[in-house]
Amino acid sequence: IALAGKSEDGDSNSMNIMWNTKVSTSTTIAKYGLQSGNLDEIAKGDNSAYYITYNHQVTLGELKADTVYYYSVGDEDGGFSEERSFRTAPLSNNLRNNWSFAYLADLGVVNGASTTEYIGKMLPSSTENDEKDNGVRLVWHGGDVGYADDSFLHYGCYAKFCYEDAFDEYMIAASKQWATQVPYMTMPGNHEADCHSPACFVVKERRENLSNFTAYNSRFHMPSKEVNGSLSMHYSFNYGNVHFISMDTETGFPNAPLSKRYVFPCGGFQDQMKWIENDLIKANLPENRKKQPWILVAGHRPMYSMNQINIDFQIALEDIFYKYGVDLYFTGHKHYYSRNYPTYNGIVEQEGYNNPKSTSSIVAGGSGNDEMTDVQRRLKQDKENARDIAEGIQKPTNIEPDDNSMKLANNKKEADSFGPWTAIQDQNQVGVTKVTIIDDDHLRVDYIRTKTGEIFDTMTLYRDHSPGKFPQELPSKSTSSSN
Repeated sequence: IALAGKSEDGDSNSMNIMWNTKVSTSTTIAKYGLQSGNLDEIAKGDNSAYYITYNHQVTLGELKADTVYYYSVGDEDGGFSEERSFRTAPLSNNLRNNWSFAYLADLGVVNGASTTEYIGKMLPSSTENDEKDNGVRLVWHGGDVGYADDSFLHYGCYAKFCYEDAFDEYMIAASKQWATQVPYMTMPGNHEADCHSPACFVVKERRENLSNFTAYNSRFHMPSKEVNGSLSMHYSFNYGNVHFISMDTETGFPNAPLSKRYVFPCGGFQDQMKWIENDLIKANLPENRKKQPWILVAGHRPMYSMNQINIDFQIALEDIFYKYGVDLYFTGHKHYYSRNYPTYNGIVEQEGYNNPKSTSSIVAGGSGNDEMTDVQRRLKQDKENARDIAEGIQKPTNIEPDDNSMKLANNKKEADSFGPWTAIQDQNQVGVTKVTIIDDDHLRVDYIRTKTGEIFDTMTLYRDHSPGKFPQELPSKSTSSSN
């Protein structure tokens, strides 16, 4: 499920429900209601096939705010799913303190089970949660959803075409844990771009039907039409006192890495740069920034990561983020966790997280996937460390940057060095971030290792969102570089 609809006040007031079937059905129906077992409302949708399975989508009617609904989906002839439930989005004025959401990126089936299961444990204890239950209200996924394009590397798929099976396997796992109970808000990563299995090179139908983010946009329906976005590539939505922006870092800015091609041709989507600035202008209107003081952006690729700067991304978006007061940029792509200090033009603000002017960033791409080949090796190392500690021989389990490693080291591989913006990092582990909105000016980010449940890192950000603070003037490049 994913948020849908938009009231006059900008609040989400409906829900998209999506499902997949192996065969076509004559109708696509969602039954829903306020009482379990009494699903007296009906919404009809449509289904389509981009390859061999059928993807269904229904947008429910206008729903009551912060209310539990029960639902079942299917077809009168083919049958209906079991009954499930969700809680609708609240009115923005009624959710301003101590609520949480989960953020992750780069999650698949291989190496991802602990994170998938842990997120299930992060949900409210029941759909009818009260204000004291701080379970996550939505899951925000920053691209690389399921790794279907890597399926030819999975066990049992060397001689079998498994793209759709791998996507289905991931979605079934996610649906059992969270994706049918709280809004699952996704965005594209490079692994959504196409199918690069050898079987797609030799079969034209596969190559064409699975290229240019087709499977992703067919399976996921995000609230883009409400904000004049583009398919599920980029869109925004409000939830409580937060304005969320999900963006496309693959094709959506000048010189984007996949703007013309990944393995096969890509691109041709709506101009994201004009859209994102217009969205931020609207979010910064005094009446809107008062209702949603927090502006959080997520995209698959980082601007700052370890000792690297994504220059094209920085040129395209850093001034926009700074001017319009983007508080945090969440990202992935790099398969580790890294928390970065607020940074502009490569220079770290001395104030740190105490009311900075620049955007802070979180890299959370170590959720678990088939490309994290060091995860099993690290598990063995952790067991050895635990044995050593039990025997009184304590070894460091994380790397703290020193004066030398804080400098850019372009002659070293990324994982061996830090940029000055790197506050802390965690490699060869799997984890998820939990973001808690404390109030209109404070939030906390907790990074949790999902195999152990250990909170490895915590950061609290204070940002003064007083009226008139944003938009803010850009510092001159010479001034910012001398701070």
